[in-house]
Amino acid sequence: MKKMFVGLALTILIGAAQARSAVVLVEPERVVLVSGQPTLTPEMVRHAIIRGGARHEWTVVNDQPGVLRLKYIKQGKHEVVVDVSYDTTGFQIRYVSSTNMKYESTNGVPMIHPFYNKWVTNLSLAISAEASSFPVGK
Repeated sequence: MKKMFVGLALTILIGAAQARSAVVLVEPERVVLVSGQPTLTPEMVRHAIIRGGARHEWTVVNDQPGVLRLKYIKQGKHEVVVDVSYDTTGFQIRYVSSTNMKYESTNGVPMIHPFYNKWVTNLSLAISAEASSFPVGK
């Protein structure tokens, strides 16, 4: 009986998590890499984006000077694609597309599954951490 109750509770929780309503898609502000850090080259910032993304399983799908396109796939059914533009002073993440993330525009306001905002925030924090890890003077 106890196992059946636990199984039922898990089924309800999983269903509720999958049925979350869309929220406003948050376009993060440009992240300015903190002064006091070493002077970063575009290549250093590029590597920070790649390594920061890899921490959370984002993969590079396109690499152009000053812009990396990253893709995140969750459980083989949810997909998010973002562009990360960068230079020696910072970076900015912008939504490109998604699959199975409830993306829609309501009255001109982009809406998406709430996990998108969480995933992009984690990506931004990981990139910042990687950029700040370069030794001073290098």
